[in-house]
Amino acid sequence: MNKTIRHILQFILLILIQVFILNNINLFGYLNPYLYVLFLITYSFKNNQSETIFLGFLLGFSLDLLSQSAGAHTIASLTIGFLRPYFAIFSFRLKLSELPENLISKETRILNKISFLFLMLFIHHFILFFIIFLDPNSILLILKNSFFTSVFSIIVIWPILTLLEIKND
Repeated sequence: MNKTIRHILQFILLILIQVFILNNINLFGYLNPYLYVLFLITYSFKNNQSETIFLGFLLGFSLDLLSQSAGAHTIASLTIGFLRPYFAIFSFRLKLSELPENLISKETRILNKISFLFLMLFIHHFILFFIIFLDPNSILLILKNSFFTSVFSIIVIWPILTLLEIKND
């Protein structure tokens, strides 16, 4: 299948799953997995960085429109779309020019993958919850929600990444 069509379908599918299924999950009253970030995690590093940032904006904006969340997802997705190469450089210990097209593959070490996933998800969730709570006095609550939601999101995303690895081989 053409990569562009696959990316469009993945983009739409992840937003629909997030809005209509995952936003209705509240484990322990506050844990909600954010699967839509998977689009930015798996998006190719060979594409233009401006394109990635724009797609991060569209991803967050679409989610904000459908879930009526007043821009929190847009700011969080836009930020991780911008910071994504730096997280990859830090996690995989590579130069920007050495980054492969797909970092989440069987060739990469599990600890590097987990580090990259956790950085992407934790920063996304921290920004998201900081904007939602918008109170610096609630920093412990923001950190707690960010950490546990990131772990829950990794638990949800990891099997999907494993299936994508198998499919790509």
